[in-house]
Amino acid sequence: MTDVTSPIPAGKQVVLILVGLIGSGKALEEHFPEIRRCNQDDLGDRRAVEHLARATLQNGSSVCIDRTNFDASQRAHWIKIAREFPGSLVWVLVFDTPKDVCASRLRTRTQHPTIKNPEDTLSILDRFSSQYRAPSEDEGYNRIIYLQPSEQEEVYSRSTLATILERIRDAPSVTSVGRPASQPSTWGSPYSRGSFRGDRGRGRGGHNVNHAGNGGAGNSPTRGVNRWAILSGQRETERLQNESAPEPPSGGDSNSSEARTVE
Repeated sequence: MTDVTSPIPAGKQVVLILVGLIGSGKALEEHFPEIRRCNQDDLGDRRAVEHLARATLQNGSSVCIDRTNFDASQRAHWIKIAREFPGSLVWVLVFDTPKDVCASRLRTRTQHPTIKNPEDTLSILDRFSSQYRAPSEDEGYNRIIYLQPSEQEEVYSRSTLATILERIRDAPSVTSVGRPASQPSTWGSPYSRGSFRGDRGRGRGGHNVNHAGNGGAGNSPTRGVNRWAILSGQRETERLQNESAPEPPSGGDSNSSEARTVE
């Protein structure tokens, strides 16, 4: 279900996994309806997100997994679902914004629909930063890029989103031996703890992939906190509480461990 203006490769389906404090999915779906946004805030729990993702892929469309997806176990659910549909591509988009910038914005927010005390959000932000694990190339995805703060916008146009998706599409393929073909393998250990100031948290192989035109962007010490969620009014507190909770065991009831959020 692609067209000549779509950045999705012709005849392919994509599972786009957003990583970070996310909130870009609605704009993505508005401009690219062939990419179905699967958001846990809207759907209530992870099991519902999984159901919608599978149903969408079965219908021939692509999906955007709009959750924090802050470690390998979170991302593995969506990669596994993608593999249930042979030929599907797994793309990862990581948002790179310094923790202190996010904290500054959260302190000044006064109109969030559910967050009454910004300090509560800051404590959750701290917990998220300690739990975050940078994507490692052996997780099973096909393409990955990091979006730097200078590349992030408060309101995204179709052309800007198309450019981002095209960058992912054209990024170096992640090889089966465990690293992008064009990158060295000496940029850190997998699942490095933290990802914020003072800790690059790149994961094995670094994955500082496809920073074309970013200048020194590849040296940013931060990974995983997304400006979009802070600016878009998504529920940072509920999402982080929700997704930092232990995942239910396979076959268990995800409703018992994932709090439902309210629009």
